[in-house]
Amino acid sequence: MDGEVRKQFQRILEKQKMKFMVKTKVVGVDTSGDGVKLTVESASGGDQTTLEADVAPVSSGRTPFTAGLGLDKIGVETDKGAHKAEEDGVACVEFIAGKHAHVDYDKVPGVVYTHPEVASVGRTEEQVKALGVEYFVGKFPFLANSRAKAIDDVEGLVKIKRPAKY
Repeated sequence: MDGEVRKQFQRILEKQKMKFMVKTKVVGVDTSGDGVKLTVESASGGDQTTLEADVAPVSSGRTPFTAGLGLDKIGVETDKGAHKAEEDGVACVEFIAGKHAHVDYDKVPGVVYTHPEVASVGRTEEQVKALGVEYFVGKFPFLANSRAKAIDDVEGLVKIKRPAKY
């Protein structure tokens, strides 16, 4: 996620009383009563802490579960990426059908389904900078958007990057 967008997104969610615990792992879950009790510790180990909450949203990576399917026997090579499943599925079928299969992840949109939502397509500003590409950034705050004002939902922005040559 774009660094500027990520920071603003986290600030908005923290205003909603969400607490972020990065580099932390859950080592125990108790759902026997009302809500949930989580036992957590640093990802590198250490003292454990118990947290109590009504709900506990969890973010984790995904990996494909293809063991035992015999994909190697029919010539399908696997890799560990499990993102952008729809485009990956299309590419997989194209490959199986003997056609050129390619997914340009810079053209596949991604969405974080929260309130507010975060949607993106293409490279982040940090990725563009690392490539040394000359570019311009355009930003439009929701605070200046009449629809956002009408529904009293003015936090956030639209951010667009474009190559300088256009």
